[in-house]
Amino acid sequence: MRREAERYPELLERRLTTLRLLALDLQESRKAFALMDLQDIQRHVAHQEDLCAQVRRLDSELMALSIRLAADPSENASSTQLAMLTRELDGASARQLELLLSGLSAIQADLRRLSRVHSELLRRSHRSISVLLNVLAQYSGTYQHPGDRSFPAASLQVGE
Repeated sequence: MRREAERYPELLERRLTTLRLLALDLQESRKAFALMDLQDIQRHVAHQEDLCAQVRRLDSELMALSIRLAADPSENASSTQLAMLTRELDGASARQLELLLSGLSAIQADLRRLSRVHSELLRRSHRSISVLLNVLAQYSGTYQHPGDRSFPAASLQVGE
């Protein structure tokens, strides 16, 4: 039981690191949107999807470990369960757990803010693209593609 209790802070540390990487990537992706660099946007989206998948896996492991550590399997990961977990750990590990939990709380708040900003950026990008598509649709018949033009002078032969 104690070994499993010591694994909990390790999983929280990995989750915290992954969430920090996700927050950093969300911030870095703003430049790609501002420059309308589609390849860079796609690279950021793929990286963010991978990080989210890692967070989901860690959440599953944390939930499974919480259930194994719970005295009553019907309990969820509540403050009483965390208090019980803190009692299982030595003093240094218990302090590390408290620091991890406060770090997780801070990064989750930061990610909520970044997600709102990113969502607004996506909404505005969508609106800009819609405006550009409407402009292109309005003027699509006005100008011919240069390759489609036929010049009457082209039928003249030299020496005529």
